[in-house]
Amino acid sequence: MSDRLLFRFVIVGTVFTVGFTIPAPSGATQAQEQHMYVSVQDENDHPVVDLTVSDFVVREDGVLREVLRVQRATEPMQVALLVDNSSAAAPYLRDLRDGLGEFVKQISGDHQVAVITYGDRPTIVKDYTWSAAELQQAVGRIFPRPSSGSLLLDAIYSAAQGLKRREAARPVIVAVTAAGVEYSNRSYQAVLRLIEDAGATFHAVVMTTDGASFDNGSRYRDMVLDQGTERTGGRRIDLLRGQFFREALEGVAEELLSQYLLVYARPDTLLPPEEITLSTTHPSLTARGRSVGPVQ
Repeated sequence: MSDRLLFRFVIVGTVFTVGFTIPAPSGATQAQEQHMYVSVQDENDHPVVDLTVSDFVVREDGVLREVLRVQRATEPMQVALLVDNSSAAAPYLRDLRDGLGEFVKQISGDHQVAVITYGDRPTIVKDYTWSAAELQQAVGRIFPRPSSGSLLLDAIYSAAQGLKRREAARPVIVAVTAAGVEYSNRSYQAVLRLIEDAGATFHAVVMTTDGASFDNGSRYRDMVLDQGTERTGGRRIDLLRGQFFREALEGVAEELLSQYLLVYARPDTLLPPEEITLSTTHPSLTARGRSVGPVQ
């Protein structure tokens, strides 16, 4: 039996489902209580924060499970904020800084954030800190590197490695990219595997361009951006203009700050389920999330 679960979110009242694999939390076969961090949004992508136990339905391999508790998630997050400072990001510098500044303003204080750039090579601009002032200073020190390419996959891999090494309780990776030429040699499978092994939720804000690149690096990057966000309960947000960086990053921050901790009951079994299905009783709402180990 694989140590990964197939996690499908079902929107009640539609035939649309989203399927992805997530890592089974440690000790899942023994635990009576199973924990999930869940995001719920309405049709306008606004967080929904007033749901209760009766609003959620959880099934394992088609078998209904009892939802025991639903509450706002309060465990501090450890957020790796990956910022594109390759030459492709140069036209968006002002808008990018504006959005990043708003993101760290909302997230910092109660949660730790690290700022990491990846033009030419992954570089830690500011290591994990609670300080909004230090993070704002770090954002102000971000400049595009002339004639540089993107090493986003290397940056994601390094960030996931660091979160795993830190044994982060609630790890999150947020990648902001101008989607220029990707020079990472890392395989997309290795990057996806490490994101899952770190237990991280992965969000991506992507500036789309007319001149799509079809080299292997760019294809692998898109696979990670698509599959990595889908499998971990995150989102990929595509932008057409730099002025939307602020709105997109505000939205990611609001979603993270509005997550639920959902606890449901699982009987003692020898093997973990192959499929977990989460749905809400409201057809207009979208739910995403990932299973985690016991939360203190």
